[in-house]
Formats: sequence, structure tokens, C-alpha cells
Amino acid sequence: MSELREELLGSAINKKRIIGVALVAIILISLFGFSVVLTSFIFGSQRPFPSEEKANTEYEDAELVVPPLPLDFLAELLQYLSLEQLAELAESIDPQDLADLIENMMDGDVDDLDLSQFSDALLPLLFGAAGLIEKFRIYDYNSVNDIADALWRYECFDEYTGDQWVSTANALLFDFISLGEYWSQYSSQDVVKIKMPLSTSVGQNTMGLPILFPTPFILEDSFVAPYLVPDSETLTKDDFNSTSVNLDFSIADSINMSFELFGSDLPSEQDINNSAVLVSAPPSTEYTNILNQYIQFPPDFNSYYTSQLNFQTHYDTLDLIIDNSNDNAFAIAIKIRNYLQSQFTFPESPDDYQSAPEGRDTVDWFLEQGKGVFSDFVSAFCVFSRAFGVASRFVDGFKTPNFFGQIEEIWDQSEGKDAIIIRYNNIFNWAEIYVPTEIDGDGMWTQFDVTSGGGGIVIPSTFNITVNSNFTAGIRGPVANLTAILTSSTNQSVGSREITFIDTTYGAVLGNATTNLNGTASILVNINSSQVVGPHIIVAQYGSAINWTMYTVYGDIEVNLTSVNPTMINRSISNTTRIQGFVNDPIANQRVKNATVEFVLLDEGTNNKIGFPFDTNYVNADENGDFDEFVKVNSWVPKGNYEIRVDFNGSWNGIPLAFGIMNDSSNRIDFNVTEETTYNLLFYINDFEAYNYESPTVTRYSTLKLKAILLNETGDPVEGEVVDFYDYSCNDFLIGSNITNINGITTFNYNVNNCIAGPNLLYSQYETFRNYSYFILDAPISINLNIWPEPHEINKTSPYNIFQIQGNINDTFNSKQIKYGQISIHMFDGPIEVYNLVLESGSLQSNEHGEIYAEFSVDSLTVAKNYTLQVWFNGTFNYPLPIPHFFNLFAYSNFSSYANADYELTVWDPSDVIIIFKIEGNHRSLFYNDGNPPATYNPGQIANFEVWINQGGLPAPSGSIVRLRDVYTNDILNSSEYDGTEGGYKQFIIEINSTAHHAGLHYIVVEYVDGPEIYPYNSTYIIINKTLTVDSILNDYVILRDVDAFTISGTISDLGEDLKGLEVEVILLDSNLNDVSYHLNLFDPKTQFINEDGTYSFSGEILLTCPQGEYNFVINFTGRIQHTDGSLFITLSNPFMISSNSSLMTIDITAVTQIDNLAYSLEYDIFPDKWVDGDTLYVVGNLTWDNNTGISWVIINVTIIDERDGTIVIYNYTILTDLFGGFNVSIYIDENDSWPTLKSDTEIIVSFDPIINGIDYVEPDEESIFPP
Repeated sequence: MSELREELLGSAINKKRIIGVALVAIILISLFGFSVVLTSFIFGSQRPFPSEEKANTEYEDAELVVPPLPLDFLAELLQYLSLEQLAELAESIDPQDLADLIENMMDGDVDDLDLSQFSDALLPLLFGAAGLIEKFRIYDYNSVNDIADALWRYECFDEYTGDQWVSTANALLFDFISLGEYWSQYSSQDVVKIKMPLSTSVGQNTMGLPILFPTPFILEDSFVAPYLVPDSETLTKDDFNSTSVNLDFSIADSINMSFELFGSDLPSEQDINNSAVLVSAPPSTEYTNILNQYIQFPPDFNSYYTSQLNFQTHYDTLDLIIDNSNDNAFAIAIKIRNYLQSQFTFPESPDDYQSAPEGRDTVDWFLEQGKGVFSDFVSAFCVFSRAFGVASRFVDGFKTPNFFGQIEEIWDQSEGKDAIIIRYNNIFNWAEIYVPTEIDGDGMWTQFDVTSGGGGIVIPSTFNITVNSNFTAGIRGPVANLTAILTSSTNQSVGSREITFIDTTYGAVLGNATTNLNGTASILVNINSSQVVGPHIIVAQYGSAINWTMYTVYGDIEVNLTSVNPTMINRSISNTTRIQGFVNDPIANQRVKNATVEFVLLDEGTNNKIGFPFDTNYVNADENGDFDEFVKVNSWVPKGNYEIRVDFNGSWNGIPLAFGIMNDSSNRIDFNVTEETTYNLLFYINDFEAYNYESPTVTRYSTLKLKAILLNETGDPVEGEVVDFYDYSCNDFLIGSNITNINGITTFNYNVNNCIAGPNLLYSQYETFRNYSYFILDAPISINLNIWPEPHEINKTSPYNIFQIQGNINDTFNSKQIKYGQISIHMFDGPIEVYNLVLESGSLQSNEHGEIYAEFSVDSLTVAKNYTLQVWFNGTFNYPLPIPHFFNLFAYSNFSSYANADYELTVWDPSDVIIIFKIEGNHRSLFYNDGNPPATYNPGQIANFEVWINQGGLPAPSGSIVRLRDVYTNDILNSSEYDGTEGGYKQFIIEINSTAHHAGLHYIVVEYVDGPEIYPYNSTYIIINKTLTVDSILNDYVILRDVDAFTISGTISDLGEDLKGLEVEVILLDSNLNDVSYHLNLFDPKTQFINEDGTYSFSGEILLTCPQGEYNFVINFTGRIQHTDGSLFITLSNPFMISSNSSLMTIDITAVTQIDNLAYSLEYDIFPDKWVDGDTLYVVGNLTWDNNTGISWVIINVTIIDERDGTIVIYNYTILTDLFGGFNVSIYIDENDSWPTLKSDTEIIVSFDPIINGIDYVEPDEESIFPP
């Protein structure tokens, strides 16, 4: 496997999933490091130390990476390893396993890489220096707040094995989003730019991309990188939307690659909650398939529940919290998240965490330990959500805020804009859950933040740390004692805690030290030649506790000026130059970061400084020690010869940390500032000054006197210089040249024999100075068009509604084509001009070649007939740059010309169609009524339809088609094609079939088809008279009169077709089938015309006057018809069709009884609150119907109840009401009947039972008295 060493450490990394390699390498190195033994085993030979290998490589031009984006993550990370980590790696990982893993990664086989396998490594990554390595940068966001919650998705997994997550997704090619698609469909979404570091190989390179949920909206042609082969990009997306790109590179190198993408507007948790529903209907096939895949357990739920005891305990607790009968999927997910956040914590430090031992289930171990990292929380969430029927999957990626909740925004000097840095301590896990929004389970996938959503997991911060250095500033030689003191706000032990000391300025781990009992830990750092001069920010860290101090190293420093480009500027062209170089520590042989340098402009060969020569005079070297700045020379710098030097004066980032102690000046590079001499060139044609563009006017064979006057910037004439004269209109033809005299004047004669009629543009030129003017050649102009119009016949409407003109405007004498001349086109109806032409495309102005091309149509007001056309030219020109001018030379007779069309233009109106439609020899009518009914047919009869069609004054042409369509059923009843001999006539004989044609109204339309056009020009109604079906449904079959409302609804249909325009009525029949509809109190009319879909509905009540008993409802089709279709109308108020009825709907109409005026009294009533033995109780009242008439001669019951225990004291079932329904009952109070002592313990009940009395269709009643 020796080739792996070169592939990992060299410039070529070609993978299907670059994220997999990055994560595995960083996590393994962050946790363990690579020991010499192990790396030798993996790579086939002993691995050289990274810094030595870097020293032997070519210097990489910093221009490619500004600011730096770390590219070789292995080389970078190995700087952070301790001896303990190297030893731990050798003990913890089987070398062959690791070798196989890396070999698989190099083959791109990393689809099943999930962070849950490396949870031990996450804390060192998050807390340690390895987490500072960049993964990518984000640009062009609106604000930090807009992107603060963004999750950058890499990998997604669906199958849990007990110790890891794997993916079963298949990957396919996927389309980029074109700019056209973006602007037409997604323009409301903000596009962001991503920049990533890559090490490329020649040929195809495949890498994973960070995307936003849910879909990889990556813009087409947005990938930018050095050496990228054009149009080589292909995108791949798997079933879970994990995305990679294939790119071809022509050169292998370490580069930065950028691309653009956008995401969708994601619903808030409140939005999701509002749309989530409980699945209560038979599940859809899609939802069933989702559940089958995403509620998987290893191997199944019952086995997992039985074998994992910690899971069992927490599942049982959650089962008491979750209500599966009422909680939808999103509510269940929220409860599980809240439970995990409340019951489990994040480790305080790497020492405070241990991942699941070999053979233990990851989730069950996390539940037992009570603490875990992101992958543990998300794995547990997915397992619990699946246990409660919520489909979920596990996601790897990055979050915009880092582990400590901070968003790192910088000004990226190379891009000239703000950027957000995503480092490896932004690494993150979350879940995706499926939330049904329809009762059959159809719904949507949504992101679900397990650890940050809701209340969030509190990152422990029980420790505080301070750090100081006894060395604050000085030259090399001393030893710095770095001392950190760890304290605890919760009185935890601060002893035996490992403190990491990091030089964050140069990304180096200085060492680790263990605290004593007082929390103090120290390391010694030699301030030797390995220490780069300048400030060093020193960080001491334990877990999430972090603090810093600083020291500054003094020593030699070198400023190197490598390039000034250009080295000469001409102010009249540009005053910008680019200054490049670097700042170096010659002792440490490293670049010096952030050093402030000054750009100095010196008079050539002197030390005379020009004050503030540039718009930018001070800049800071970047992270690579490079400076690269475009500067403008200020206007007060005189032209002359100079030298540029770059000085360093002891400042970093503008802070004078070593001012007066450290300084250096770079080499010098020559630099010249020049200015072009300004001249004023005057130009005259026949003594007409330039800018008088419409003079002079000359005729052919004339000679023009061209004159130029050359003046310098002070206005004095310039003698002895050559001035050229050009004819711009004649292909920039050089007319001639001459030398200025003592007065700065030169002249030249120009014969215009071969010039073009109309305006001609001439100019004089000296060096780069020009002056222009026109002269007018007054000569005949003619119009020359190809045979036109073409075609000669057009339609008023598309298609075939366009004609064109094509040709030239010419000089009649020499046939040269006239540029920029404007024409007009005119249409005449006999002698009268009409204004119906519409310019569809082209132009009414000749182009730069003198060509004319235009397309025209006619407007909708144009009458179909023949027209004559003319094209006119009247001396109008519209010249463009370099000297735009509009000429209106209509007064010149030579410039007036016209051309007659070769043919008349014939305008057809395809919609000018006349259709005569007859049914049974009668013209169709627009209005049908009782005196003019439509044609009516019984099954088996023949219908005779006749059609005559005339289009544009002529019979229907050959190839056109006429057909009859039944609009209500959309059926073609018959169709026929014209052959041109029928004179537009067609007859259709149609047999009315009881199984093919439904009963009732039919709307028949004549359709005329000519080419692509369909014209529904004429129509009629016909009626087919046969029995139809009346369906009805009653909402209740027991109706309490004057109380209950009823609804009868149904459809009128035949042959499965819902009919239209038919009238139905509701009828109430008594038990003898007599019509007693007068007992109905309907909310709507008793008759109604059915709806367009054939439905009807009646609602109402039964009047109080209706005797109780058995009745029947029936819905009757009356045979009447009323309907409207466009201009067609029918009203048949007499029964015209066979009447049809629904089936009888038998109902019971019941009456209410009521006991009122109920009262009691005693014969003696000795004690107001007690019953007395021997007294007599009288109970009186009335029994009436709901219409307040008495119910006579029926039995009522009076019962006395002991309220204390509900026992019956005494009752009487023999009481008859009188003629008016009244009753008066006397009950003797006998102590042997167990009467309660107190009246207040008694209930007197009076009831009426119609069944005992043999009365049907009557509601019982019961009333009570409660004596006080």
C-alpha cells in the first residue's frame, strides 16, 4: 500500500466522497495520531515528518490561496499530535483494520461513513486545535442572521446496525439548475457562493459537496477553479439527496474551487406543527414504503426492546408521555427531543467521555452513561422515533455556528467581500423525519435539529481558566513559562486535568500539562529560532474553558518586494498598479503573518519620499505573510521617474508592538508616472466647423476642402505634425494626410464622386486625437426590394398571418447601399390608406450594411379582402456611434422615393365562418320554449342533422372536417371530411340508442376543423325522452315535528351520466299515499332545477299541525326543463318528458308530550320540612301535546324516591288524565313505606310512557319536583 502514502500526502486526491476521507483522517488523527509503527504498516514505508516533507517541496505561489484555506489536512493535523495520542493509537486500533479502511476510502468507498462510529474522536476535534482547520467558506449571504441556522448536509443514512449507521441509497446523475430556471422559478431564493480547498489530480476528480435541504440546487456553469476543464462538471445525487460532483482537471495542484447554490424556504417548526396530521385513513402506498424503510431496527423492534435494557427503560417512560392515538409524527418527535435534552448531557471534556465498548449497542450505552456527543443524541432520537412509528434518518454535515455557538465572519481580502468560515469544529449531526400532512400518510421530509432545537443541550461550562506568560516581549534566547490556572464554579476537583497550550497565531500545539491539586499547570517554551518574530496569541484550553495571553518575539525580519505591475502608468489610460511581495523571518525561515508594511514612493536614485503617493499606503500581510494590493497613484504625484520600496516599522495589524525595535526596507523596483500631452484638434469641412452636422450640402462631382487646426494644451498652434483625414462612412478609408504649418493648419481636397448619397461621416486624426463631422451628398436615392409581399396571402390570425419585405436602400448612381435610412410601409384599400399593419419583427431602418428586413401582420380590425402596399423613403437617417445624430432631410427631393408592391396583399379571416345547422329540416333556434320545443326522440328513432359551411365566402374546402359533438358527454356523435365537391353540405343520420344515449337534455355543437383551428360555431338542444333514475338519500328516518330538520339529497342520472336542467319536487305522502305536502315547512322552494352535476337537495321541517304517524317522502321528476349554455336557452314550463320518481322513503313523524304546571301540596302540612305519618300528599299537573292541547284519558305514573340512596318509597301507575289532560293524585303518607324524615331528601317524579298507553309515534316525558 505504499502508493497510498503519495496519494494522501501529495497533490492528488481523487474520491467519490472527499468528505469521508476528510472526516476519517481528521477524527482519527485528532483522537490518536499516527505512530511511526502504524504509518509504516499502512503506507508501506516509514512516513517522514510533515515539516521535512514540506521543506522539500516547491514554494507554492500564495496568489492561489489568499487568505489561506488549509489544503493538506493530514500534514496540518500531524502538527497537533502528542506522544500520548500516538501511543493511544497503537493500542486502540488494529493496524490492518485501519489500513483496509483507508484503502476503501481511497477507492471512494465511503458511502457508509457516519460520525456515530467515531464519537470518541468528536470531543478532541471540537475542543482541540484540529477543529480549527477550515472545510469551506460561504459568501454572498444577505446577513449572518439569515444563515445562522443553516445546516450543510453531506451524508445521510437509513439503516441502524447497533454500532453504526449505513446507507442503502443509490446514486444517479442529476441536473444542475440553469440561470433561466433560477430566474423563472426560484428568483426569490438567495444564491450563496461556496469556496473549498482541493488537491486535484489530472483527469476526473470526484468530491462530496455541502448542500442545503432538501434538494441540491446547484447553479449550472458556476464551478470555478484553476485548470478546470470547461464543461466537465457532472452532478450525482443519491436517494437521500447526498451530492457529489465530478470535475476534470488538466493539471494536478492544490487549489481553491468555488460554486454557487441556493436552498428552499424551509417551514418553521410552527408551520410544520400546523400542517402535521394524525394518519387516520388507510395508508397510501408511498407512506407504507417509507415506514418499511425508515422504522427499521436491528434486527426488529421486539428483539431490540428485549435485548437492550436501558432502551427498554426509557422507551417505557416515553410511552407514558407520548399518546399514539392523538399525537402526530411531529408532536412525537418534539416530545422525544425534549426528553433527551432534559435527561442527558454533553461531556465536559474529552476525559469525561467514553464511547460504547466493543459489542455494546451505541444507543443503549449512551442511555446508560447519561452523556454523549451529537451523534449519540441523534442516534438515540432516530431509534426512539422509529420505535413510536416516526420515519427518520441520520445526517452528517456542518452547522454554521461552531461547537461554541459562534459564527466566524471575516473580510476576505481576495474576494473583496464578507465570508463565513466553516471549520471542522462546526461538524454536526441532525435527523430528518417524515411528517404526514394528509390523513393517508402523504407528507414531507423535514430537517430536525435534535441537540440545538427546542431548549437545546447546555454545553457544560463548570470550569474557568486563566493563562499568563513570564515572557511578554524580547529577543530569542529566553525560556517562556506559560502557566494556566483552572478553577471550578461548582467546586469540582481541578487536579489531574490535562491543559492544552496552543499557539493559535501559527497553528501549533505547544504542549500539554496536567494540573496539580490547585489547578495549576505550566509548560516551558524555548524562544528559539523556531519561533517566528512578531506577536503570538497563546491559548490555554480545557474542554470548553478557554483563555489567552500574548508574547512578542523580536528579531531580524525581511521585506521582499517581488513585483510591481505595471512599472509604468499613463494617467490618461490608468493610474493603477499592483504591488506584491512577502514578509519573512530569515532565522525561522518562515513567513511573518499580519505584518503591517508601508508602500513608499521615492524619486529615482534618491531617498526623497513622496508624501502619501497612493490611495492605499499601509497594508497587512495575510496569513501566508504575503501582501498583494492594487493601488492608485494620487493625482498630486508629478509625472516622472520613481522607485517603489516597501518598509516594515515594527507593527502588526497596525499595532506598533516593536516600533523602533524592528524595521526593514525591501529592494526597490523602478516605477514611472507619465501623462499624454493634450491637444485640441479642430476640424472643418468647406469651412463649416465640426458639430454642424447637417452642413455642408454638396452634389456629386464636388470637391470638399478639409481643414484641421492643431493646438497644444496652452492653445498655441503646433507646427510640422502630420494630420490624417478619413472617410468613416466609406469603411474608414484614408483620404490623405498633410503637415501643419506655422499656424497649426493643414488642408486636403476630397472629391466626392464615389461617396454615398445622404450623410457621410469624415474625421481628422492626430495621434490618438480625433474630430468628426458630417457632410450631406445631395444625390438620388432609390428603394430596391425583392418580390413582395411574401407570401401574398395571409390570415388575420395565426398561423400563416405574417408577410415579409426584404431589400435595400441604394444610391441610384453607384448602387451603394444606404446605411441607417428609415422607411415606412403603407397599406391602401383602393385609394384610402388604412392603418392595420403591425410590425412583428425586424426593423424599418436599414442596418449597417444597408439591408432592410421586416415582418408584418394585420390587426384584428382588418377587413378580409385585397390591399395594395407601398414602401416610402423620405430622407430620414438615424446614425449611431461614434457620432449619433438623427437627420430629417425630407426637404431634399433626391431623398424621396417609393416602391409599389409586386402583388396585392390578400387578407383572409379564418374565423369568418358561416354555419347553417338544421335538425329535422328546421333551423336551429337560440331559444326553446313550450311553443318552440327542441327536437325530441324516443329510443329507436332516427335523428336527422344537416350542416352547410361557408368559410371566407367559399364552401368548406377539401380536407376540412365537420363533426357533431355532445358537449355534456364530450362524445363525437359523427364526423365527416370534405372533399371539396359537397358545396359545404353534410348530412348526419344518427339512431337514438337507449344504451348509448342518456335520457334528458343534450347540447349538440357543430365543430368545424380547418387545419389546427377548431371552430364551435353552431349548436342546438335535443331531448331524449325515456325513463331516468332518481336517486335519493334522507338524513334521518324519525322526525320530531316542529323540532327536527331533515335533508333529502340525490342525483338525477341515466346510463351513469349526471343529467342537467331537469326539475324535481319533494312530496310528503301519508300512510295511504295521499299527498300531505302541506305539512312541510321547506327552507327552499318545493320544486327546483337540478345542479350542473345532476344533484339536488331539499331541507325543511314538519309542521306542528301534522298528526304523528307513518309517512313517506318521494322525489318526483316533473318532466319540466330549464337550462342555459352560452347564447342557447331552453325553458319548458309544461311537463315535456316522462315523469319519474324516486323510491319511497318511509319515515316516522313523532310528537312531543310535555308535563307542565306540576305542583304538590299536603292536607295538613304540620312541619314545613318533614313528612308526617298520616298526612296526604297531593300532586297535580297537566299532560299536553306539543301544540298545547291536553292528552286525555291516559295513564301517568307518580313515583316517590328517597334521594339518599335512590330507593323507591312508593309509586302509583293507575292515574288517568281527565278530559283536558289534567291529573290530581293523592298519596297517603304511611310510615311503613319508609318515607324519609326530611322533605329535602325526597324527589317526586311524574312520568308519561306512550308504550304503556299503547300510543305510537309519541315521545315520552318525565318531570320532577324537589321539595325544599
